[in-house]
Amino acid sequence: MKSSLFSPVLIIRLFLIGTVFSLSSSVVYAGSVGPVLVISDISGDEDAFSGYPYNGSITLENQGDQTSGVTKVIVFLKNSETEKSYTIYSDLIDPIRPKEARTLDFVGTADEEIIPGKYYLHGYLPESSIRELDNTKTLARNVHPVLVTPKELPDKDVLLQDIITAISNQTNEQRMVSGISSLEWDDSLAEIADGYAKEISGSTFLSHTDSSGRGPSERAEEAGYPITKEIEGGVRIGISENLAYIGTGMVAGVGYVDPTDPTAIARALMDGWMKSPGHRENILDPLSDRFGVGIFYHDGYYYAVSNFW
Repeated sequence: MKSSLFSPVLIIRLFLIGTVFSLSSSVVYAGSVGPVLVISDISGDEDAFSGYPYNGSITLENQGDQTSGVTKVIVFLKNSETEKSYTIYSDLIDPIRPKEARTLDFVGTADEEIIPGKYYLHGYLPESSIRELDNTKTLARNVHPVLVTPKELPDKDVLLQDIITAISNQTNEQRMVSGISSLEWDDSLAEIADGYAKEISGSTFLSHTDSSGRGPSERAEEAGYPITKEIEGGVRIGISENLAYIGTGMVAGVGYVDPTDPTAIARALMDGWMKSPGHRENILDPLSDRFGVGIFYHDGYYYAVSNFW
């Protein structure tokens, strides 16, 4: 319920965060008041749970006579007793024309460390450099309290296994849609993939070549996996590999990724792979008949490796 105030490497985080915005306001000419942005409404769920999605909406209105620049908006919950605040959502808003009101539906994540209690939902335009409730309405507060209560999060090991299952299912769904036979799950390939997911965790630059100079085929061969198989008209040598890492919450170019939903996390990874020609080719390769997936979680990010043979 809501209340109202009024074979290449895929690095999703790096590849999809690439747009640079200017936060500068429009030039104000003589006789003009310029752009005047205010928060005219903010609303959100009356209940919040630590580590889980939180939904709401915020309305910005340009009461000036010039179009605004790109504007940052921040939504946060503030404890009514301790005054401690936790950011729920932050984004850049496209320019708003004079007299235009724009409502943004948002979904963010309540901090896992948020202290249970009574909070109030705030919207804030940080360009004002004012963080007090004031008549400028660059900071607004919903008058209805938000009750934050603890809720057990999914077990991480179970979540990881569910992400792997979801990637497996979505991989074969993509092949079936394209009229290609399904892949058979291979525990040995999955073990190799899992080991490499652990190795690359914490890195912001992913490579198919590991710290020892081995590629996916060399890693498989060292693990005792056969990398040569007969195919119609010849022999195929080598293992193909997809890599990616992704965070949760608001992901640039992806949207909101629910940190508690393994299907959503898997879909974000798969969507990135399917939009990349090389990764898509590996997923839809008709000469592959086996695959395995490994996932490792480190410091807020999921590192994924999918091996095909």
